[in-house]
This record gives sequence, C-alpha cells and structure tokens, in this order.
Amino acid sequence: MSILVESSSGSVLFDTGQTDAWLENLGSLGAHLSEIKAIALSHGHYDHAGGLGAAMRCLPSAEYYAHPAVFVAKYARSENGLRYIGIPADAASAGDAACFHFNRRPVEILPGIMLSGEIPMRGGLHRLTSKFLVAGDEGVELDTFEDEQCLILRGDSGTSVLLGCAHRGVENNLLTAMCVANTDELELVLGGLHLGGATEERMSEVAEFFDKVRIKTIACCHCTGKAAYEYLRDRLGSRVVLARAGMSWQI
Repeated sequence: MSILVESSSGSVLFDTGQTDAWLENLGSLGAHLSEIKAIALSHGHYDHAGGLGAAMRCLPSAEYYAHPAVFVAKYARSENGLRYIGIPADAASAGDAACFHFNRRPVEILPGIMLSGEIPMRGGLHRLTSKFLVAGDEGVELDTFEDEQCLILRGDSGTSVLLGCAHRGVENNLLTAMCVANTDELELVLGGLHLGGATEERMSEVAEFFDKVRIKTIACCHCTGKAAYEYLRDRLGSRVVLARAGMSWQI
C-alpha cells in the first residue's frame, strides 16, 4: 500500500508499500522523486512500511511523520505460532533519525495535507481481532492499533481521506477525519477498508455507514477484499470503485 499525493507545495508519500516497488512505480508514472517533501505512515505493518528503508536512502532530506508507537514490534497469530509483521529491520533504526516527527494529535504536513492523529475507538462501531498482536511490557498482547492514522486532503472540490488498513474501523477513521476537517461530507475515500474475509454482517454495517455519510467516491483497494468490494458496489452503486495501481484522482 503506497499512495502519492501531489500538490502545488510538493508531494507526500502515504505509506511505502511492502518493498521498494513504490520507487519503480513512481518512475513508471512519470513522477519525480525530488518532488516528495514528506513521507507519512498509516501504521507499523510491513506492507505499509516495508519500503521505508528505501525511502530514507533515496530521500534523506524529506520529513517523515508517524505515531510514536509505529516502531513497536507487531505480530500476527497463526496455526504455526507468531509471525513478525512489523517494520523491517533495515528501517528499524529510523525512529531515532532527526527527520522523524512523531504525532498523537493532527498535524499539517504540507498546506492542505494533514495526518489525522490518533483515531478514537467509538463504542459499538468496530471490534478488534485477536489475530494481531504487539509487544508489551509482559510479552505480546492485543494490538489496539493506537498508531493508526489516516491522511486528510483539502482540495478545490472538498475534503478527501486516504486510509491505510482501517484496523480501527473505517467508521472510526472517517468520523475522526471529518471531525478534524470540520466537514460532514467527503469527495473521495481511498484505501483499505479491512474487510477481507469479513462476515456479511460486518460488510452490511460498513454499507449502512457509507449510506448515511455523504461520500462522492469510495475507492476500495488493499485489504478490502474482492467480496467486500462487490458487496458494497451492489449495495451502494457506481460511487464504489475498485482502485488499482497507477490510477489517479484530481481533487
């Protein structure tokens, strides 16, 4: 997962994918590395921060933004035990770099581009899964994803939101973003909705939420899952689209 945001003040890379593939894709798009002024991380999973080491090597003068808990070791539970899924070793020391800015509250990265800050868990809107774990004081414990943030964009046509994985629930992510941006409608919601393998009940909850919130375009990708995309498309119509690498939106 990696999204390039271009503005008149420079570009921001939201997440860096699993590898350095974002760098090759950047060239394929005809975008210029020198335009990237900042990198923002949605959370500390390898498929969002695996390319961080490459970014720091290629963009040493850029500014980096993330929650202070982003480098805490993260794991996934499976039948074979625990598997490390945190930020790779080649970028593990990045948290000590002077170019890193850690935030718990909303922070403006470039004019019109803001990182949300911590996303409150509102009662009844989403339930965390026991699959994801994080290193704690007494071993591993449930990952509550306190490090998760979304990116808020204010363009000529309105406010848009970029999601990493929405581990804290797409509802909580968007309600936080709308509160920060002081708006009750969104032009574009783009990213992972964390619905891969979701039950129909969960997909229905998200569809009902989307039906109540004024959103012009919902672009699903990453951890949304094909079944959830098709379900939302059937329920909500053409404003739900499938986002693919290389696609772009003018906002």
